[in-house]
Amino acid sequence: MKIISNNASENSALALTAYQEFLRILEWLGKTQDTVTIGLSWGSSLLAFYRVFGEKFWRIDGALRPKIRFAFLDERLVPLDHADSNYRLLYEVLFERLLVDGLIASEQIYAVKTELENPELEYFSRVPHIDIGLFWVGPDGHIASLFPQHMGLQNTSKGYIEIWDSPKPPSHRISVSKNFVQSIPIVFLFFMGEAKREVYAHFLDKNILPTQIPAKYVLFGASVTVVTDLVV
Repeated sequence: MKIISNNASENSALALTAYQEFLRILEWLGKTQDTVTIGLSWGSSLLAFYRVFGEKFWRIDGALRPKIRFAFLDERLVPLDHADSNYRLLYEVLFERLLVDGLIASEQIYAVKTELENPELEYFSRVPHIDIGLFWVGPDGHIASLFPQHMGLQNTSKGYIEIWDSPKPPSHRISVSKNFVQSIPIVFLFFMGEAKREVYAHFLDKNILPTQIPAKYVLFGASVTVVTDLVV
């Protein structure tokens, strides 16, 4: 596990350092793969990183940019233009700029078809693999829509799962399963802000189980980079 950290109040420098490490891995994958799928999550801890990503994207090699695919680690099952939609939130902070500037095509964004009866099955048929996962960690230790002690953690699916009773609204969502999380080979975990201090300490504590801190599921086989402004 690699940790990128500082304890400065201004996180733009930390986001830039994290992006540089992310870009190094992205370029390495791009040399050996026809496509590179990036799994995105939404959360305040990732805002600075996404802004740097959007600002620097034009500098990515022109042969690599068309290989990039943007997928979602979870999605709230509301219309894509709804205020709670992860797609809409990421569109506003990242996708719109890249589309307007002609740096990506809309086909490179794999939005969830939230209107379907079984959206998790259809989405997994389009996103069977994620190369790099960008996970925001909640103050309770959740990632994507996998919450502590929640029934979703008992689901043995290797793909996406549907969740009807999320403890955070909106209650209806899809999410990568814990098994899918463990299949992602490269993961970035973002613990940002004083409110995450306790959960970060619990994440580092080997005596605490993944059912208590679902962020720990990424430790099963993945190459993990933790990005934090906390010093524990």
